[in-house]
Amino acid sequence: MMTISRILRVASAIVAFGLVAASPNAAAQTFSNSFSGNICCFGSPDTTTYGQVFNTSGGTLTDWSFFASSGTAGNLQFEVASWDGSNAIGPALYASSSFAYAGGAQTLSFSGINTGLSSGSYIAFITVAGQSSPATEMVIAGSDSDGGLGGGFTFLNSNGSDPLAFHEGSWFSVGQWGPSNMQFSATFASPVPEPETYAMMLAGLGLLGFAARRRKQKESAAA
Repeated sequence: MMTISRILRVASAIVAFGLVAASPNAAAQTFSNSFSGNICCFGSPDTTTYGQVFNTSGGTLTDWSFFASSGTAGNLQFEVASWDGSNAIGPALYASSSFAYAGGAQTLSFSGINTGLSSGSYIAFITVAGQSSPATEMVIAGSDSDGGLGGGFTFLNSNGSDPLAFHEGSWFSVGQWGPSNMQFSATFASPVPEPETYAMMLAGLGLLGFAARRRKQKESAAA
């Protein structure tokens, strides 16, 4: 028969394991690639939307960054949407507020995304569509590596209209014109814990409660 101290040790271990498994920071992972060359030109009056297709087995996208090598200051927006193999599918899963690009070399960082993604294909893109004082003639850093996310660079000129309203092969890949990916850095937290994880934690808490009651009963009997 298990002693109270052993029950406490087992229960504490179960709860601790459950907390680690449920923690969104327990398996945070960053995917990134290195600079291989520039892609020109993004923004008004050039191509209005640049995107990086990526694949994930599931998790929470928390942060994403692209990199500008040069350009003229102005506004842009960052969005994440589903990807069907040839088009971005709306509505947007995440859309940032207007981002002020200062011009020149700059990291375009978007944090606090905190958007849960199931297993599948997606696109993270920047666009000047619908932006007042849009950024112009931006040269975006590119890479020959997909950063481990199995995607690629794609672009769209929507002439100022919502890029998610364009379908039927409107998006294009870079082909032989330059790097096959945008240079990026993307951080994912671990997937949402399975129900079994919470059940394990509840079982451990139940054992802790049981052990506490047994200890109290023994102390009362000894008094």
